[in-house]
Amino acid sequence: MKNYRKNKWPGLLLLLLLWQAGVGAQIAIESDVYAGAIWRHTPKLTTETAGIRWGQELSVRFQTDGRRDWHQWHRYPAFGVSLLHMRLGEGSHGDAFALLPQLSVPVFRWGRFAAFFRLGTGLARVSDPYDYFKNPEQNAIGSHWNNITQFRLGGEFRFDDHLRVNAGVALTHFSNGGAALPNYGINLPSAYTGLVWSPHPIRESDFLPAAGSKKVVRHFGAIVQAGLARIEYAVFDGPGYPVWCTSVAGYYRFNRVNRALLGIDHEFNRAVFEYGQQAAFFENEAAARKGATRLALFAADEFLFGSIGVQLQMGFYIGDGFNQLVFKKQYSKLSTRYYFPAMFKTPLQAFTGITLKAHAFTAEYISGNIGLAF
Repeated sequence: MKNYRKNKWPGLLLLLLLWQAGVGAQIAIESDVYAGAIWRHTPKLTTETAGIRWGQELSVRFQTDGRRDWHQWHRYPAFGVSLLHMRLGEGSHGDAFALLPQLSVPVFRWGRFAAFFRLGTGLARVSDPYDYFKNPEQNAIGSHWNNITQFRLGGEFRFDDHLRVNAGVALTHFSNGGAALPNYGINLPSAYTGLVWSPHPIRESDFLPAAGSKKVVRHFGAIVQAGLARIEYAVFDGPGYPVWCTSVAGYYRFNRVNRALLGIDHEFNRAVFEYGQQAAFFENEAAARKGATRLALFAADEFLFGSIGVQLQMGFYIGDGFNQLVFKKQYSKLSTRYYFPAMFKTPLQAFTGITLKAHAFTAEYISGNIGLAF
């Protein structure tokens, strides 16, 4: 159960979207079938990847209707919670069962057809993780409890007011964020199709328009953030080490639901500090401390859904003597934040959130964060 406690936070903030959507949102039931293949994204992966992998999903979906202004500003997105099962295979960690809160944003609507981009992140349990004695041949997943993150792009065709059919493509990622090694992760590209049934449907003509303006008065601002992650490093079933994370960024707000950020990331990776000294990788403690420090420049885009922010970030490491033992020179982050109401009648907003950091398609850590936007 220790890895459950490490990984229970991903997806919890997205559950708040159901509350943010507003009371009275229209409910739909969705059932989908997946067919895909495990991607061998690194030659170090010994988990079996040959063959088709099947999955199924049952979801409850909530369609926004304009009761809050940002519904219209985001073209009336839908929120939901899915129960997902993926049959990974006998040589591929068995079965994965997941609880997946998710957000679907319309790309466009045209008559009876609509296209959506869906993002979900939540909690998954893998039945057969790596075990030195019982399962040493499968090294993609090192713990029962993991994060699941899914990206989906597809379309829906409405037959009538109650029934729709959907189809599209998805990329599903399972990882514990380095909390337990090995953690190369499972990346599962797939196609899906399914049915959506609405007991009390709502038409596009029923959507309410926004009462306020999408434009902003103040375009510029800043965000400061601090976070903490816990990882294993180099040794399977070894000790856990903290990774301390801080960042500062300036932003330009295009409108009330979207802003671009430029900033600096700083991390101190205690695992690299300890491992580098024990392996004589560094000459002394000062060199180890510098080598375990990571500095990076990043660019990000944050989308705001009421009090919830979803940020996509790309960064690259900088500095001479820093950033030792990194996987790659670039990295990406997916962050979900909950913003508290503004303090003292000022633009200051405290927030809390979670971040998944990855180098290419291998997750490095999952951190919890607090911060301030102003």
